[in-house]
Amino acid sequence: MTNDRITLFCLVDGESTSFPVEIESSKTIGDLKKAIKDDNAIAFADVDTKMLTLWKVSISVADDDDDDDEDDLPILLDNIPKNDKKKLKAVTNTVSDVFKETPPKKTIHILVRRPPP
Repeated sequence: MTNDRITLFCLVDGESTSFPVEIESSKTIGDLKKAIKDDNAIAFADVDTKMLTLWKVSISVADDDDDDDEDDLPILLDNIPKNDKKKLKAVTNTVSDVFKETPPKKTIHILVRRPPP
């Protein structure tokens, strides 16, 4: 990947609204978890950064001019086929280790799962 900074679109498991996180590609997956938590301080106020689980996914997002209400439906990790998701276990891996190419546009790249209650 040639760009030093990368924008990843993230979605919390069970929600329908995505959010961008901009991070240096040389940062670790642990740093990405922290950036996600920092960008969503209220939503993750009761969660330690290390307790977040990240999954690499590729979920297409419709254009704003599409009249499809399906984009308002929550996305559930359990409904994504096993071959279409990869759990990011090694927090020491860099973002560029996971995203060797520039991530596609109009796509959710990271699904965030909160720890069970």
